[in-house]
Amino acid sequence: MNRIDFLKKLGLTGTLLSITKPSSTFGSSTGQTEASTQVTTPTQLSSIKKAIVLGGGLSGLYSAYLLKQSGYQVTIVERGDRLGGRIFTFQDKLLGLTQDLGGEWIGEGQSDIKTLVKQLGLNLKASPIGNQFRLQNSNDASLIQISKASLETLEKVIDLHKSLSESQKQGLDKINFASYARYQGIAEEEVKSLSETYRTLMGGDLSQISSESILNDLASQESSLRPQYYISGGAEKIISGLIELLGKETEISLADQVTKVSQIKNSVQVELASGRTLKANLLICTIPPQNLLDIKWLPTLPKDIVYSSLRMQTGRISKNLVICKKDERTSPFFQLTHTPAQSLYLSGEEAIGETTYAITSLTTGDRSVLFEKGSETQRKALLKLSLQETKSLETVEVFDNRYQFHSFSKNTGRSGFVSLFPPGSMGIKEPFFTSYERVFFAGEHLAKHTGTMDAAIESAIQAVNRI
Repeated sequence: MNRIDFLKKLGLTGTLLSITKPSSTFGSSTGQTEASTQVTTPTQLSSIKKAIVLGGGLSGLYSAYLLKQSGYQVTIVERGDRLGGRIFTFQDKLLGLTQDLGGEWIGEGQSDIKTLVKQLGLNLKASPIGNQFRLQNSNDASLIQISKASLETLEKVIDLHKSLSESQKQGLDKINFASYARYQGIAEEEVKSLSETYRTLMGGDLSQISSESILNDLASQESSLRPQYYISGGAEKIISGLIELLGKETEISLADQVTKVSQIKNSVQVELASGRTLKANLLICTIPPQNLLDIKWLPTLPKDIVYSSLRMQTGRISKNLVICKKDERTSPFFQLTHTPAQSLYLSGEEAIGETTYAITSLTTGDRSVLFEKGSETQRKALLKLSLQETKSLETVEVFDNRYQFHSFSKNTGRSGFVSLFPPGSMGIKEPFFTSYERVFFAGEHLAKHTGTMDAAIESAIQAVNRI
């Protein structure tokens, strides 16, 4: 059964279009999302079936919603103190500023997330900086500095990749993309330009990523390499909308960690650090693969799942804000720098108020550790220094010493929000596609193209479809 047929089976392709637009509640400058009023949902099955969802991010919430539509009574367990996972929206209503510090961009070909956005009554806006990430001949609008000849070479390689056999793809998978691009005749400076640009989207260098993985993404309209839209009011509106659709009958457990999962006959039992015990007919696990190994599983996790969990990697990404005073030159931009902040950008009109605007720093790799682990004073100094050392921003005036720092590691246990697949990782997702007795797996890391909100939704559909 494909995704469209599955959604039709649940009645999601038509019924949700008539749902009233949900309201959102944001803590000022905190990104905290809370459940709101209950909405009317289709009549559930007469016999109550119970399900547990581990992880309160987008994949977990959407999995819970699909389960509820299928007649399950759902309990969501989230280790952090907020829902949303790698989605986090900063909002200051007094200054009139909204900016995402987690999942932010949506591509034209990302149909699952676009459908959900429409069903929730939310609006997509074209990103004024999206074109700068496009793989095209170098011009003023592109961050990728690449010659026409090199672009033609890459286009031929991408087209050829579509017709490769599995054994040929396995060969490509053993080579990192930076080395493969050089082998194809792409100049060193052009490879660096590609790598620096895509680092901002993936959190990892092209020398760390399999050629097969990158070529697969470059050939697809669904990948994270094609940012084009953002959600008006912030991506956290998706989280608020899903919470409202789940209603008060869905139990949500925050700030509690799973310690043990046991499967006995046709049931699943989950033990929490707080001492609580939950029982259900099945469980959908959406937590990061590395975190699976912190849980005691009975029976023991299959070796191939353990092996895959150990090998999966996540790009390090830190996104932070500095509030600046607005002047006549204020307009959207994206700039790669050699400063500690690495990338600095003004995303669009919603990050611009009457007197102020919000510049986002997007830092990856080892530099992101400085923002994750540094003190408040150190982080402010790093952002100030980054502005001063960027020629076009050196005269920018920080408003009232205002900064907003966000930690992915603190909230999700991961250092970023894009799963990376190093050379030799082809097939690493496959063990998760088979149920582990009454446990099913979902999450951005298991989608065909990772690193997007669309991937989280796709994985949830796949997991529920396997039940």
